[in-house]
Amino acid sequence: MKKNIFILVLLLFTATHFLSAQDTAGVAISVNKFERKIKKRNAVVMDVRTPEEYKSGFIPKALNYNVLDSVNFVQSVQLLDKNKKYFIYCKSGRRSGKALMMMKQMGFSDLHHLSGGITAWDEKNKKPS
Repeated sequence: MKKNIFILVLLLFTATHFLSAQDTAGVAISVNKFERKIKKRNAVVMDVRTPEEYKSGFIPKALNYNVLDSVNFVQSVQLLDKNKKYFIYCKSGRRSGKALMMMKQMGFSDLHHLSGGITAWDEKNKKPS
């Protein structure tokens, strides 16, 4: 079983490694659109940063799936409902794009990632001092 997961992770990493940022541009959405869409009932918000980054602050209702831990990421994501809408973010948008492409390879279809990541989210939602 572990060997099969390792092979799947290797294949997914290889496939996503060769895809450019332009390949995910069609599903990158603005902070305003992301904020509106995650309020819907069928939306799942995924923070793909490390647990340490997640603990430092996250978007409400976000679940942490560390994409840098590829084996656990794949194992955890395989258990998710492929019929739901997934809204993915990281710090800047790079890792969320990678997670999105990995999830596409696993058969997920309704995927979006936050353009500019939580950095853009925090900037937009910054409280005036």
